[in-house]
Amino acid sequence: MVSLAAIGALTITPAEAPAQHAAGTASLRAAAVWFGPLPTPSLFSPTVMERIEQLATDDSWPMPDEMKPWPMDEHGLPIIKTRQVDELWQTLRPRETNKSRLRQMFRGDLGRIISLNPHLDFSNLEAGDRVLVWQRDTEEISQSIGAANRGRIRNGEPMPPGDNYVIMYPHRAFGTYYAVSEIARVLDAYKVRFPDADPLIIGDLSFRTGGKIRPHMSHQAGRDADITYPRANHPPNYRRFHPITTRTLDTDRALWLLKSFMDGGQVEYMFVDRQFQYVLAKEAKRQGAPDEWIRKTFQYPHHKGTAAMIRHSRGHRTHVHVRFKCQETDRSCH
Repeated sequence: MVSLAAIGALTITPAEAPAQHAAGTASLRAAAVWFGPLPTPSLFSPTVMERIEQLATDDSWPMPDEMKPWPMDEHGLPIIKTRQVDELWQTLRPRETNKSRLRQMFRGDLGRIISLNPHLDFSNLEAGDRVLVWQRDTEEISQSIGAANRGRIRNGEPMPPGDNYVIMYPHRAFGTYYAVSEIARVLDAYKVRFPDADPLIIGDLSFRTGGKIRPHMSHQAGRDADITYPRANHPPNYRRFHPITTRTLDTDRALWLLKSFMDGGQVEYMFVDRQFQYVLAKEAKRQGAPDEWIRKTFQYPHHKGTAAMIRHSRGHRTHVHVRFKCQETDRSCH
């Protein structure tokens, strides 16, 4: 949608001015909210019409490499507008009743978890027990430290539960405040935009403290996330990622999803299989995306060596891998 400020910034020469000021003002308002074509094109010269149309295109298809600073309050703390959780509970499954397994899953001092659950006997845990495994520290924020493939997280926070997505492994779905917030924002908006869509599956982000998470090379510093592609058919189940083809990919919804992440201005790049890039680029072209936007967004038809936002990497035929940019609150982040 073209902003009123952008329309107001247009410089119209006397020769381009409408014959009747009132009619011109009404037409500009119509263009500003983009109801459709101007009712009387003769009011403006072709040059002005082209500039208005270009503003509409720029607003609809901003370049994918335009980073937006994360909003901060007067105390230098990040402003989070999406859902967050203050506690994370784990309902134990049969293989999770062992204390060493809990320590391994949540990457922390077991004494910390025991202190959060004074009502439980950790020597006699049973399947079905609910264990408080994480609690927010209101005086600290999460930080990505080091590289995505050789890093860790300080004060990592979990993805909040949602009705519009399924978190496959909650103990592997910790991230930075901005990664978690952006994922929640986009997937909540996805449900609003496509209310009849099946839930998407969120796979791995990182462990609570980061570090190596098999089988990934990255996912170590809370800035990576795996999310299933929107499908044209129903997924067999929500226990794992499932194979998808160009025929079963819902290209309209998938393009909307990827573009929504990019429009947030926090994405460094995304990994999408080359065969899907081809059909997504065609869909973007069909929807009116400028050639420059397509070139900066998709690595296809090139195999490597480009600075495109969406890149090919083996192993991404079931899901998109989103990597978020470092923020000023991170340490040694790269």
